Amino acid sequence: MTPSSVLNKATTGLLEMACAAVDQLGAAGLLLLPDGILDWKAVREVTGKTRVLVAVTERQLAAVAEAGLIPVEVEPTEAGIVERITLALIESVANDLLRSGARIVVAYAAFDAELDSISTIRLGERLERLSSRDLRALETSVPFETLKAIVDVAVAVGREGREGKPVGTMIVVGDTREVLARSRTIGFDPVKGYRRKERNIRDPRVREAIKEIAQLDGAIIVARDGTVEAACQLIDAPTAGLALPKGLGTRHWTAAAITKATTAVAVAVSESTGTVRLFQNGEIVLRIAPIGRARALKWTEPETEPPPPRSEKGG
Repeated sequence: MTPSSVLNKATTGLLEMACAAVDQLGAAGLLLLPDGILDWKAVREVTGKTRVLVAVTERQLAAVAEAGLIPVEVEPTEAGIVERITLALIESVANDLLRSGARIVVAYAAFDAELDSISTIRLGERLERLSSRDLRALETSVPFETLKAIVDVAVAVGREGREGKPVGTMIVVGDTREVLARSRTIGFDPVKGYRRKERNIRDPRVREAIKEIAQLDGAIIVARDGTVEAACQLIDAPTAGLALPKGLGTRHWTAAAITKATTAVAVAVSESTGTVRLFQNGEIVLRIAPIGRARALKWTEPETEPPPPRSEKGG
């Protein structure tokens, strides 16, 4: 049976175009994110010698590998394609499947069950210093599954906002006792009174609730296991000695400060651009510009400036 009779003509044509783009751009390979199961052997035949990564759940790992493709394990999720691409790229870097400075061509299902769209993403300068070892180091402080869930919801907030309006927020995860000791509630805490299992950010329903809470002032504080411990928190941590890119507001300086003062990791979403920045040890270690707004995934900026006044708002 020929590949075109197993895969529909549109999918076959798109795969051929994607492989041509890999060759023309000198990309590190092709990443596939189908919304369903494909005939992986047919995919291998169409793509020929192109290096192909496939984001699939655990059940499809063996079938993808047997077809000569490179499996990237991702969890089943109802998240949008932007979030799925982001998490697949993070997983690929964490497992040494993508290297620093790489350009990758991504084919994904935006409207259909198979593949119908192509994008190119460049993993730029910051990724040259963000190796898989760095990502695993993050996991020693925060379990990777918790971190992925937080990145998922942060990217969704940055891209979608709420009810058509842009939203900025900050989520602090890990070292909960120290973080809470440096925090106080603004007004009331919307997660107070719920049982622990009803406020774990790994639960898709809780992530949807977090998108609503993100509209409120203050930070969301999450434990290592994913439990949302508090929301609407005003965090007080010193910004002296920090250096961040120009144009970032109080939210980002606070995120940097709390990760410098504790072993926590912070994720800040910019209200103005939807960009997601992940902080550790007082520095930005990851920057994600949601594809829905900027059509790109980039890494940190080199320019820095002094901390803003404490009364400044924004981010």
